[in-house]
Amino acid sequence: MAIEKMRLLSVVGKEENINSFILQYLLESGLQPENAIKVFEKGWRLSYFNYDNTPREIQKDCQEIEKQLGIKCERNSEDNLLDTLDDIKNKIDVIKTNVNSIKQLIEEDEKRKTELENQIKMVTYLKDLNINLEDLYTLKYMRFRYGRILKDNYEKIKSEIEDIDAIVFEFGEDEDYLWILYLTTENLSKQVDSFFNIAKFERNWIPSEIVGKPLDAIERLKNEKKELECKINENKLKLEDLIKDIVIELPTIKKELELYSKINTVKRYMAHDAKGYFYIVGWLPLENLEKMIPELEKDDTLEYVVKLNDEVASVAPTHLKNNRIFKPFEYLVEMYGLPNYTELDPTVFVAITAFLMFGFMFGDVGHGFIFLLLGLVLSKKKSKLGPILSAGGISSMIFGVLYGSVFGSENIIPQLLIRPMDNIQTMLIAGISFGAILILIAMVLNIINQIRNKNISKIFFDSNGIAGIIFYLAVLITLGIFMLKGKWILTGGIAFIVIVIPLILIFFEERISNWINKKKKVENVSFVEKFFEMFEMILSFISNTISFVRLAAFAINHVGLSMAVYILADMVSASGSLAVLIIGNAIIIALEGLIVSIQVLRLEYYELFSRFYSGDGKEYEPIEIK
Repeated sequence: MAIEKMRLLSVVGKEENINSFILQYLLESGLQPENAIKVFEKGWRLSYFNYDNTPREIQKDCQEIEKQLGIKCERNSEDNLLDTLDDIKNKIDVIKTNVNSIKQLIEEDEKRKTELENQIKMVTYLKDLNINLEDLYTLKYMRFRYGRILKDNYEKIKSEIEDIDAIVFEFGEDEDYLWILYLTTENLSKQVDSFFNIAKFERNWIPSEIVGKPLDAIERLKNEKKELECKINENKLKLEDLIKDIVIELPTIKKELELYSKINTVKRYMAHDAKGYFYIVGWLPLENLEKMIPELEKDDTLEYVVKLNDEVASVAPTHLKNNRIFKPFEYLVEMYGLPNYTELDPTVFVAITAFLMFGFMFGDVGHGFIFLLLGLVLSKKKSKLGPILSAGGISSMIFGVLYGSVFGSENIIPQLLIRPMDNIQTMLIAGISFGAILILIAMVLNIINQIRNKNISKIFFDSNGIAGIIFYLAVLITLGIFMLKGKWILTGGIAFIVIVIPLILIFFEERISNWINKKKKVENVSFVEKFFEMFEMILSFISNTISFVRLAAFAINHVGLSMAVYILADMVSASGSLAVLIIGNAIIIALEGLIVSIQVLRLEYYELFSRFYSGDGKEYEPIEIK
């Protein structure tokens, strides 16, 4: 049961050193920052830092560079700031400019190379034409069209070509197309073009820069393509060299940007004044503070103050600190609410009581083993419920050995202690007795909490204080002896001391508290209202104690359900019997396991926690989490 000790640390330093201070002292310090303007006495003179979004913007540029180049640079592990944000921004701008210029050259050359390849392909079909290509464009009375047409379409119009006013030349074919050139007069060109367009003729325009005979033009185009390929390869090599430099440089830049981003986040919890000083205040675990103090002592540019929880108005956060065995049960505590800094940590109490109650209600070796396996699987998947379920399985197996129950059968192993169904009265008494002990422990824990809070009236006169314990114990012992021996042991005088006086003290608790604390202004509570409060208190003692009957009830219920499953299995054939047993046990594990878990939480939260635990603690959120 441990809540880590905290101290409130206040630090003042020169604003010009703020980055190095945050980097050296705060990033991994475990400090939970508080609002400096509200905590410092002269907070009205302070103002918040403006958040600088520059690091995040540059980080986006880094991501774009990585995406553009198809690389992934891991951040450096060193926490150093070698450059200013302006220097980093300039570096990134230079990298982006260099990358974009080279990539643009490569893209332009690749585009031109594709054009050349298409031109070479186009002119190749005209290689047997022994005229200068530019002469085709200078014909006075004739017009030519060059392109390709689907072979099937050409076959359909081939018989009609002789009847049109055009001369058609076939130059070659590729896959499904035939390359052709046709000549016609200027006056008839529209009519002939319409004829070929209907046949889906695809015209290819020979660029005007392609001149000379086709063979010569092809040679020139191929030479230009080779030159472009050499240029592209050179630029690609330059880009590869640039990427190598970027891969070396970018991780350091990314780490620095991450540090600047963290620093700016921390600044949101700091303040500064007009004289150029920064201010930060926050809660720090004592262990961390003891490591930091020697470093703060050496730094002449800093001033610091350390205060205890009861010396300040700010409430210390709660950080639960338990060993590996009990730590998983912190989850159950957090579901109800964190303890405040001055309360006891109920984790160990919850771990032990929940462990015992689950096994008490669901004692079975076989079913417990299934719970254990499920818990281990969930633990492997990092589920918070995994270790708790495993603990429940172990508890179930232990009580299963005590009850002699394996998958609901009591014929496999002998009981070491008791069989619930054969000893119903004993089980009921055991459940109530166990609950009474837990309620007494909860009341003792409440007294310890009140001692820690220095609340005298709650220690002695509260219904969960010493007066309540005396009353509850007196009633328990009296009823217990009466049930065992059939006689009352309390005389009038003793009854007055151990029952009446505690009730009177509880009744007048508020008045006694006001008298102890010397309060003049008192809100008078009517006698009737106080009477009903006392009546409710006595009923809560009774109801809370009787609630633990459910421990025995569910243990007996488990046996009854298991018996029903085995009776049904005996009523069917041999092949169906196994199926009934498997399905029946699966239902018991799922249904009863869920109900028992809910009952454990109910007993913890309503019957026990309500007596000693407020659960109004402030969660510990250090800078690392923020």
